[in-house]
Amino acid sequence: MPTSGRRRAEVAPRSWGSWRSWAPAPAQVVDAALLLATCTAALLGLAPTYTGVAFAAVGVAGLVVGLVLVHVCRVLRWPVVAPVLLAAAVFYAAGGALCLRAEGATAPTPRTFGLLTDQLLFGWKDLLTTLPPVDGDGPLLVLPWVLGLAAGTLGGLLSGVSRGPVWLHAPMPLAAPLALLGAVILLGVRTPASLWVQGAAVGAGCLTWLVLRAHRTGGPVTGGSGRVSRLATGGALLALAGLAAQPVGTWAAGGDDPARVDAGRVVLRTFVEPPFDVGRYPSPLSSFRRYVEMPEPDAVNLHDALLFTVEGAPVGTRVRITTLDHYDGVVWGASNQAFPGTVDGSYRRVGSTIDNPVADRGGRPVDVRMTLAEGYSGVWLPTIGALESVHFSGADQDAFAESFRYNLDTGTGVVPAGVGAGDRYTFTAVVTDDSVTAASTPSQQVGSVGADAGMSFLDQAAAKWTEGVADPMARVFAIAEHLRTEGKYSDGVLAKEQIYRPGHFVSRLDEGFVNAPLMVGNDEQYAAVMALMANKVGVPARVVFGAVLPEGGEVHGRDVQAWVELRVADGSWRTLPTEDFMGDERPADQQTRTEQQLSGLVIPPPAQVPPPSSIDEQTDAEITPRKVRRDADDDRTADDGLPRWVRAVVLYAGGPLLALLLVAAAILTAKALRRRRRRGTGHASGRIAGAWRELVDHARDLGASVPVAGVTRREQSALISSSGAPGLARAADLRVFGPAEPPGDEAASYWTLVDAERRALSSGVSRSRRLRAALSLRSFWGR
Repeated sequence: MPTSGRRRAEVAPRSWGSWRSWAPAPAQVVDAALLLATCTAALLGLAPTYTGVAFAAVGVAGLVVGLVLVHVCRVLRWPVVAPVLLAAAVFYAAGGALCLRAEGATAPTPRTFGLLTDQLLFGWKDLLTTLPPVDGDGPLLVLPWVLGLAAGTLGGLLSGVSRGPVWLHAPMPLAAPLALLGAVILLGVRTPASLWVQGAAVGAGCLTWLVLRAHRTGGPVTGGSGRVSRLATGGALLALAGLAAQPVGTWAAGGDDPARVDAGRVVLRTFVEPPFDVGRYPSPLSSFRRYVEMPEPDAVNLHDALLFTVEGAPVGTRVRITTLDHYDGVVWGASNQAFPGTVDGSYRRVGSTIDNPVADRGGRPVDVRMTLAEGYSGVWLPTIGALESVHFSGADQDAFAESFRYNLDTGTGVVPAGVGAGDRYTFTAVVTDDSVTAASTPSQQVGSVGADAGMSFLDQAAAKWTEGVADPMARVFAIAEHLRTEGKYSDGVLAKEQIYRPGHFVSRLDEGFVNAPLMVGNDEQYAAVMALMANKVGVPARVVFGAVLPEGGEVHGRDVQAWVELRVADGSWRTLPTEDFMGDERPADQQTRTEQQLSGLVIPPPAQVPPPSSIDEQTDAEITPRKVRRDADDDRTADDGLPRWVRAVVLYAGGPLLALLLVAAAILTAKALRRRRRRGTGHASGRIAGAWRELVDHARDLGASVPVAGVTRREQSALISSSGAPGLARAADLRVFGPAEPPGDEAASYWTLVDAERRALSSGVSRSRRLRAALSLRSFWGR
């Protein structure tokens, strides 16, 4: 009878064939439904970040898979680490088919594992440095996939916790949807997708779940109204709380002003500096003389060369090659965040569509096709208006799309891989009204352009040229009028005009232009001075290097110009055309001879370091993928010196290998913790019983078919391939069912005998069988 009692105490395993054993309890169904609802509402916060709804489908799939894995492991009574390990395996097994279809990596191959690992480790950085919305069918879908999988697994595990303080059982599962909501907000954009969904829906769902779980764990309520009345009252209170949350939260965040609401939202995109330094690329303004007419043929002159052709834009449209918003005393160049208050002033990756705030101001939409010709090469991508999408064509279209960066504030595109003759691309854009007058109100957020470049020589000229004018914008137009009427135009290429040097460094603009007896120069000097003086009098300004589209759509070097853009009160940039601050009157011959006589013998200035150009001149930083592919025989990379095969092994095999090692380590750790608990926990009889179960589990892991319930120890010993097992079974029964509790040293001695028997069992099988036994999960089944 004692033996049968002990036998009844054993826990019977669930049957694999009975569907009732797999059916979840009603409470589990409620928990799963509320977890899915709250986590789905949280995932929808990524709507402004992705195009389409694929991100939501992938994220919900991860939630469902995580919940199913937890339920299966709970039915089989596997340890808590099992669903985590299974979730890692499913991440790699199904991640390719769900997230990497655009990459053609749907099958679970080493390449797929490498791409998944790369996105798991660095996808967040790609997402935060890409202008939203990103492609909804690209590899960045790995992020919602892993977020949903982690939230489903965590929520399922926490909803089944029964240990610890009772008051903690009800709110514990809420950690999953709240953590997911926090991750979505941090990875999202400054403007929320919907305050009702992310605030009211998630909040109401969490409160409902909390109330139901508290009622379930707190026992029945006695007295008072009935259950239906309590549910109706609770539901009404939750609805009122959800309805009040949105307007109250909006009022607390700054009223109805979207700018104030968005400013109070903390997202990682604000703090992550894009890993791209546009300042390393040379300024094309320094090479402006390559586009002027030469008296004699010149091999490097591009005046008559065809740069690119434009289809789909009207005549007179301004084609922007690059925007130059930083002056360091030597050149006007491109930079990141040159002006304060510009949210999107960095060069970032873009997806197939661009959410361009400039286009929201209205304008004329255009669909443009660009073809680059022999006269154009470099990193700057000519564009028109405010881009809304861009698509590259040709053999290198994937490399160009991956390399392309765009600056929303400056409207400038750059392809670090380099573009050249024959490259084609199409884009959609909006051409807005960019006119400006002296009556326009300038922006109050003035940058520090040229503040540290020794611009004091402009003070006297600005005061003199704008005497009697107080309004900043009116002073800008007064300066432009003075430059246009008092200055002369010269490219400095004619023999009699070669005293007018190129460049727009400080000395050239000071003694050679503004404070010279006669102001003489071309677009380079005029645009540089105009922008600097506008900033000096309090109007934000920058230089644009581009071209005006002629009839026929063929842009040659002679169509290239440099103009100035001014920032007005609404934050937009308006064009100050070149002809408004530069005339076409040339300096008189007499003036040139007089200056030569006054200065005596004209000694050419020391050879300047030729300013780099980004059109038709490539620096080491602008090596294109074509050149990289030509150097593919070099088996070492330029960044870290590692052999390419080592990088490939780490990239494609590192993630799966690390996952396998983590799984193996988790299994070994779980078995070690189980053995330690059996050896040192409870009375001596319980430790002896634990030693016998350890022997049975070891035999099961080695492949023996030994049942764990419904049989006695002596019956189990007959199924273990060991001569010492029957004796150990009898010894365990004598001590466990004896009249008195055995002393502690007998338990220790029994464990020593069991350890020796386990070693004997292992020595009788091959090394591979011992390895499989160490990693087998069979001993966890049926517990």
